[in-house]
Amino acid sequence: MKKALVGSLIGVAIVVALDSFARVIISIYMGLNYPMISYSEFPGIIWPMLLTLIGGFSVFFGAMFTLTYGRSHRLVALLNLLFFIILLRYGQIYLLTGIESLFYPITTLVLSLGSILLAWQLTDPKKNSAPQEVKEESDLGESHQDYHKPQEN
Repeated sequence: MKKALVGSLIGVAIVVALDSFARVIISIYMGLNYPMISYSEFPGIIWPMLLTLIGGFSVFFGAMFTLTYGRSHRLVALLNLLFFIILLRYGQIYLLTGIESLFYPITTLVLSLGSILLAWQLTDPKKNSAPQEVKEESDLGESHQDYHKPQEN
């Protein structure tokens, strides 16, 4: 259980770090002050859309780390991460309410939840990527006996 909690906290730290790093890089490139949670301070439509997509990808990377680190308690790790990500994204939506359009923060929340679901599906240990048919040697030996014997004339 400790690994699940630590993994989810590190996963949220990955999300915050990647989101912040992307905002810093874009802010330096555009010559803007560093807007921590805002989307409308970036000019045009490309940069807010890019930040929205980066928000979804960063949650995917955080979820992949969380679900692989807390492998023994996957459900607890998933629920902890889900709680922290919803708290993070809802806090962002709450702070931007009345200041700017909520389209980008809500889209980021939806992409984040989808990313967590995708990471859950990809790290599922019970799901086999390719079905494997296991045949017993006795069945294999009986059905293919004539293949390795030369025909006698």
